[in-house]
Amino acid sequence: MDDITRAKILAAAEKLFDRDALYKLASSVSETQKRKSLRFWQDEMLSELSKRVGVDITSKPHFIDVFKGTAEKYYTPLSPDGQAELDEAKQQLRDQVNKIGKKVRKITRGGQETIPPGVPQEPLNDAAREIGFHVAFSLQELVESLLRHAEEDVRSKRNLHICCELIRARHLGANVPVPTLIELANDSVDAAIDDFDAGRTSLEGWYRPLSEGIFACAFLGMNRKMARLCQWATPRKKPGYEGPLDNEIQELTLVTAGLFQGSLKPGFVRKLSRCSESRKTRIRLLANMVQAIYDCDQDAFQISTQKAVQNYRKRKTPDPNLAILSKYLPVHINTAYYAGLCHGMTRCGFPDSVAAYLCDIFDDSKLYN
Repeated sequence: MDDITRAKILAAAEKLFDRDALYKLASSVSETQKRKSLRFWQDEMLSELSKRVGVDITSKPHFIDVFKGTAEKYYTPLSPDGQAELDEAKQQLRDQVNKIGKKVRKITRGGQETIPPGVPQEPLNDAAREIGFHVAFSLQELVESLLRHAEEDVRSKRNLHICCELIRARHLGANVPVPTLIELANDSVDAAIDDFDAGRTSLEGWYRPLSEGIFACAFLGMNRKMARLCQWATPRKKPGYEGPLDNEIQELTLVTAGLFQGSLKPGFVRKLSRCSESRKTRIRLLANMVQAIYDCDQDAFQISTQKAVQNYRKRKTPDPNLAILSKYLPVHINTAYYAGLCHGMTRCGFPDSVAAYLCDIFDDSKLYN
């Protein structure tokens, strides 16, 4: 882009946006260079600016060309009062974090005694004892907290994640009210389907609602909703989750969704083949599970699932203060295992050391087809 066009665009931007908004846009260049695409708010601002100047700058390269090195120009130093207010807010945040940390450490308090951190909390079952579920929080308190959050906002995108956490808590022996879980799963999956139909996805992309939707549908045997949810997936979908998650995991999630569309499309078959040749052991093992489902091979399904769990057992033990159950059970393996059972595979006779890591499908699932 030539200097004259760039200067014209910057001049229009200064008239169109206030300095704070312009600084936010310009200072996001370095972050954008590490990302695969623009964020939603960046795209909105650049679309508006493109209409104003008559030059399309909504692509990542054009955005970087125009705004690289301009952040300092639009930075407005805080006044002394503003800086003091910011410092106070930061201190309040630090105090709040410390307070939450103390609360987590004390959450196991019962009566006059405090159960030492790292001791299993009741109610527990054989699965929890088998996997060594030693944590510094009360599992039942966590369930009650999750239920409160779900009740506060019934349409929250987070509710699907809460639903999956409740399924994992139930597997570990927590008392989770089944009618509430069923209602939450239905509402959460419906919301995910509505978002997919309308073309809406969160900043985390399509991966989480699709993966967690498959997990919830399979748990309750909601086969019709499973088909509707998975209908959205196509082989051309690109990994949309920006975080510490392998793209191959996301691709295998798409392939798993493709299994519920009838015959598996050639694009999904190619993705599965690539993942089967991955250098990462856990990716290959997970791909073997999905391949066994596609081949309708019960023996291969059992063997691949058992090997995937045995490999998972080698992981580093989670922090006992971390109240996120997806860190204690193999999420991706369970999703593939659930999908297999929902797709025609039968329950496998695993040894206790493996079965403890695999959540079982809800007994009354046929009532919710």
